[in-house]
Amino acid sequence: MSSDLVLTKDQNNFTEQQMAALQALGVENAGQGDLMLFLNQAQRTGLDPFSKQIYMIGRRTKVNGQWVTKQTIQVGIDGFRLIARRAADASHERYSAPDILWCDPKGGWHDAWIWDTPPVAAKATIVRGEGQFSAVALYREYVGTRLDKTTGKQVPNTMWASKPALMLGKCAEALALRKAFPMELSGLYTSDEMSQADNMQTVPATVVEEPPAQPTQQMASKAQADAINGLLHECGVDSPDMAQFVFHAHTGLSGITSATQLSRIDAKNLTASKDVLKQRTLQAIEEYRKQHQPEEAADEKKEA
Repeated sequence: MSSDLVLTKDQNNFTEQQMAALQALGVENAGQGDLMLFLNQAQRTGLDPFSKQIYMIGRRTKVNGQWVTKQTIQVGIDGFRLIARRAADASHERYSAPDILWCDPKGGWHDAWIWDTPPVAAKATIVRGEGQFSAVALYREYVGTRLDKTTGKQVPNTMWASKPALMLGKCAEALALRKAFPMELSGLYTSDEMSQADNMQTVPATVVEEPPAQPTQQMASKAQADAINGLLHECGVDSPDMAQFVFHAHTGLSGITSATQLSRIDAKNLTASKDVLKQRTLQAIEEYRKQHQPEEAADEKKEA
């Protein structure tokens, strides 16, 4: 890869060469805010957008009766696994992913799916340290479809028709990984999870219309916000500046000073494990104080 395309931790915007490469890879109609968020996520995860380890896709959706393009940052399941492995190794924690389980229509769970019909659900469990994080993905909520021109109905697309158990298993694994690694994976979604976002809602094939209400558009509930804010206060977050630093460490988002500003899905990921949230918060506070020690020392020297 050319050195012109290598991202650095201290850059705030994509260079002209990097923007040209992104456009060649299909990034279009992205606003400056979308691009800054994409850059931040690439820097935070250590994934390379120019090797398609992480990518941004624009989808057409209606807002107040008008078609607009909304950008979604996506990662392959292998990218999720890489992020999780790096995070676990860095903190010297145990990390493993036991076998996926699939559910039949009668509620029975199986460690192998050998039937021609799709499973109704898949369950994945991630082991991180001393904790276990499980998640269930329902087939009806994640199946990607296409419009059958003969019948005029939605049918599973090629991958979901030929490999439904594999696709659903990857969705469940992504959900479980986000629970186990909320700070590293919050706000990121796999292409398998987003298959349903490409499902055609109307016959015209020129646009992709997403469902009108997505969980990611809902703000954190009062209970979620109170739980997160309370824990941060208990850990020692005592100023808006420190709160911004801690929330950025957890989510990669800038300007967040309270959990009330988080989306419901981000809040859900953060509260999946109170112990993990507390540990990550204490680590972020320690890093914040390290970075601000030189400034405090200089101020004390001036006063003396």
